[in-house]
Amino acid sequence: MNSWFRVLRPLLLGILLTPFCCFWSQDQGIDRIFSLMVPPVALTMVVAVLNIPFRRVLPRIALSGAEIIILYAMLAVACAMSGEWMDMFAPQIYGFGAYSETNAQYRERLLPVLSDLLFLKDPAALKDFRDGGKSFAFFLSQLPLWWPKIGAWTAFITLLSTAMLCINALLREQWIYQEKLSFPIVQIPLAIADAGGPNSVWKSRLLWTAFVLVFTIDMINGFSILYPQIPTLKIRFLDDLNRYFTSPPMNQTGWTPIGIFPYMSALGFFMPTDLLFSLLFFFFVRKITQIFAYILGNEQGVFGGGGLFPSPPYFSEQSWGAFAALFLSGMWLARPHWKKIGDAIFLNRTDDLRPNGLSYRFVALLLAFCLFGLGMFGLLIGLPFEWVLFYIGLYLIFSIAVTRLRAQLGAPTHEMAFMGPHQMVIDFNGTAGLNQALVARTMTTFHIMNRLHRTHPQPTLLEAQYLADRVGMSQGVIFGALIIAIIFGTVCGCLTHIYLGYRWTPNPWVAGEVSGIISQIQGTPRAPNPFAMLAVALGFGVVLLLDFIRFRVPGFWLHPAGYALAMNFGVDYYWFGLLIVLIIKFFVQRYYGLKGTLKLRELAIGLVTGEFTAELIWAVYSMLNDRQLTYSISINGKMGWDQ
Repeated sequence: MNSWFRVLRPLLLGILLTPFCCFWSQDQGIDRIFSLMVPPVALTMVVAVLNIPFRRVLPRIALSGAEIIILYAMLAVACAMSGEWMDMFAPQIYGFGAYSETNAQYRERLLPVLSDLLFLKDPAALKDFRDGGKSFAFFLSQLPLWWPKIGAWTAFITLLSTAMLCINALLREQWIYQEKLSFPIVQIPLAIADAGGPNSVWKSRLLWTAFVLVFTIDMINGFSILYPQIPTLKIRFLDDLNRYFTSPPMNQTGWTPIGIFPYMSALGFFMPTDLLFSLLFFFFVRKITQIFAYILGNEQGVFGGGGLFPSPPYFSEQSWGAFAALFLSGMWLARPHWKKIGDAIFLNRTDDLRPNGLSYRFVALLLAFCLFGLGMFGLLIGLPFEWVLFYIGLYLIFSIAVTRLRAQLGAPTHEMAFMGPHQMVIDFNGTAGLNQALVARTMTTFHIMNRLHRTHPQPTLLEAQYLADRVGMSQGVIFGALIIAIIFGTVCGCLTHIYLGYRWTPNPWVAGEVSGIISQIQGTPRAPNPFAMLAVALGFGVVLLLDFIRFRVPGFWLHPAGYALAMNFGVDYYWFGLLIVLIIKFFVQRYYGLKGTLKLRELAIGLVTGEFTAELIWAVYSMLNDRQLTYSISINGKMGWDQ
């Protein structure tokens, strides 16, 4: 079959499935708050299963594994684009204007300085949207009101995401071929793409035993939500350690749930053992640090000193220092690679030594164009060009470190709660020189860079580029497919969010959250914070020290990536399940070696796909029945944090 046809088929199929993937992402948001998101995996599973008969009977027209990988990559990126970024910027398009009549902060302090390019300001035009209860046909009739704002935000998101894609393309060879990062998470889509193949892992009895067991448990738990007389088999949250420590200082460790979460725990089987150990070790270090911080007179909560106005022990600042050091050490390791890129760009020497590579010169020029475009976008909305590039530069440093960390570690989530460039700006500069208009325009436009980062697009983009290498696909083809997914995913996510607002009622909490942050910055003048700076330096120093030791002590078990991720909230959800996995991995690797490790991989694939299949059923049921409460495998959301 013509090679172009094999590219066009998954591309068209991805475009066809993207609207449903984005609808799922927005309607059942808890299904995409972890590294391996349910909607793209589940939809790829459905396509792969439907493809099996064609592989056996009509192999010439069946989708190949590479085509299924293209499909998964597009859906994963589209899902990320309609994920938490969408949750942050879409409600602001209408939030300040729709509720300005009853909110003086919106009316008097925000709307006068916000750009008409990005925000709807007329409450009368938004009345029907604010009231909800409208039909799909009515939503379609109102689209002329929304298209200019959707277009402007899509342009901004596309420039930012394409810049990330270009950075990945420049570093791909270094990370994949030189450092040989393990990319643990992609084992699942690779296994799905091979369904029905001659040597498929799906022939494993252990895999199917795990699949059936966890699927049965999730279906029973789902029916117990619909029919309470059916008993529940708890595998999510089992208990909370903090419940047993009622007196200080031991009760200062914050929420410490005991939960299994089979699909999240199973991802631990793919994680390198030293990284898994490091993640858990530094998680306990963080909890112990909270106890000592209280002893020294600092009350602790769930986040332990996080937030816009930090306090001891400054975990977010430690995390910032750690990620900055991870970025710096990664760039230092890549020195020969950067020289090669420089020679390719400026001396026109041999470009990419790997097959199917993109031109470094083309990618560098496109990156420069995207950064220039972002600076010009800032000018259009009233922000200084150099301020936008500085702010986005901080965010890209963080993003590159997160992307490399996920490629190394493959943790179930990377939830760096409320970290972002605003912390560094305020900690190191204070609020001096940050006038009202600058703060309002920055925090509204760039709120996506300062929230949770659970569906950060750059790691997903890199995994798509890595998958293309694994199946021998042209990087140019996947590059183009991913740009299409970025644009189409953003547009579909916006349309879905707006439609759900018309159908139900919009949720204005994000606009209120952003307004509160702006009020805090403007209403609480702050000088530079030397203690926060020291915490950044501490995190930076810990990572460099661990790197120094690892280069000189082979087999040293503490990895800086574990420190960077564990110092902020997020591991708290699933630490217990990973602890069980770590114990199992130690035992199996010690007594059964490679053969046992391969069996653990089969077990993990069965657990993840079994749970995702059950979640597919319950999510679709909920969507078809007007968001009826259904069981979920997720870590929080509609079932609460402790059910």
